[in-house]
Amino acid sequence: MKKRIQNIFMVTVLLVVILAIGTTATVQAQVSIIVAKSSTQKVSKEEAKDIFAGATAAWGNGAKIQVIDQSDTEAGKKFYDEFVGKSANQVRLQWTKLVLSGQAQAPKKCGDDEAVRKAVAEDPNAIGYIQSNAMDGSVKEIARIQ
Repeated sequence: MKKRIQNIFMVTVLLVVILAIGTTATVQAQVSIIVAKSSTQKVSKEEAKDIFAGATAAWGNGAKIQVIDQSDTEAGKKFYDEFVGKSANQVRLQWTKLVLSGQAQAPKKCGDDEAVRKAVAEDPNAIGYIQSNAMDGSVKEIARIQ
């Protein structure tokens, strides 16, 4: 009987340790900045920050950039906070000013990675961001962020 209680206790302790490790371990998702597969645009990470922050509204060839955004998702909020260095609300305010002054077109809102990928694939002047594990052959990755 004593041996059985010890075994149950050890199994319980082991399960608690496994659960504690599993819930505290975090995996940092990678984010891919994407353009259409047919796009010839080349963008550095700094240029991408400027595009998503609303500081750059046209490609080098003069074509207006269509930002495809998912800032209302948790991934989007994290993207703006950690990569762009501004909150999604701050960026939204900047874009509103640009749109009202005629300097840029409003970012197209999407609800998830699949919708962003589809919108970017259909527009050679578009740029968006998705989780790297959502990449497929329909778009081209131009930068990856940890």
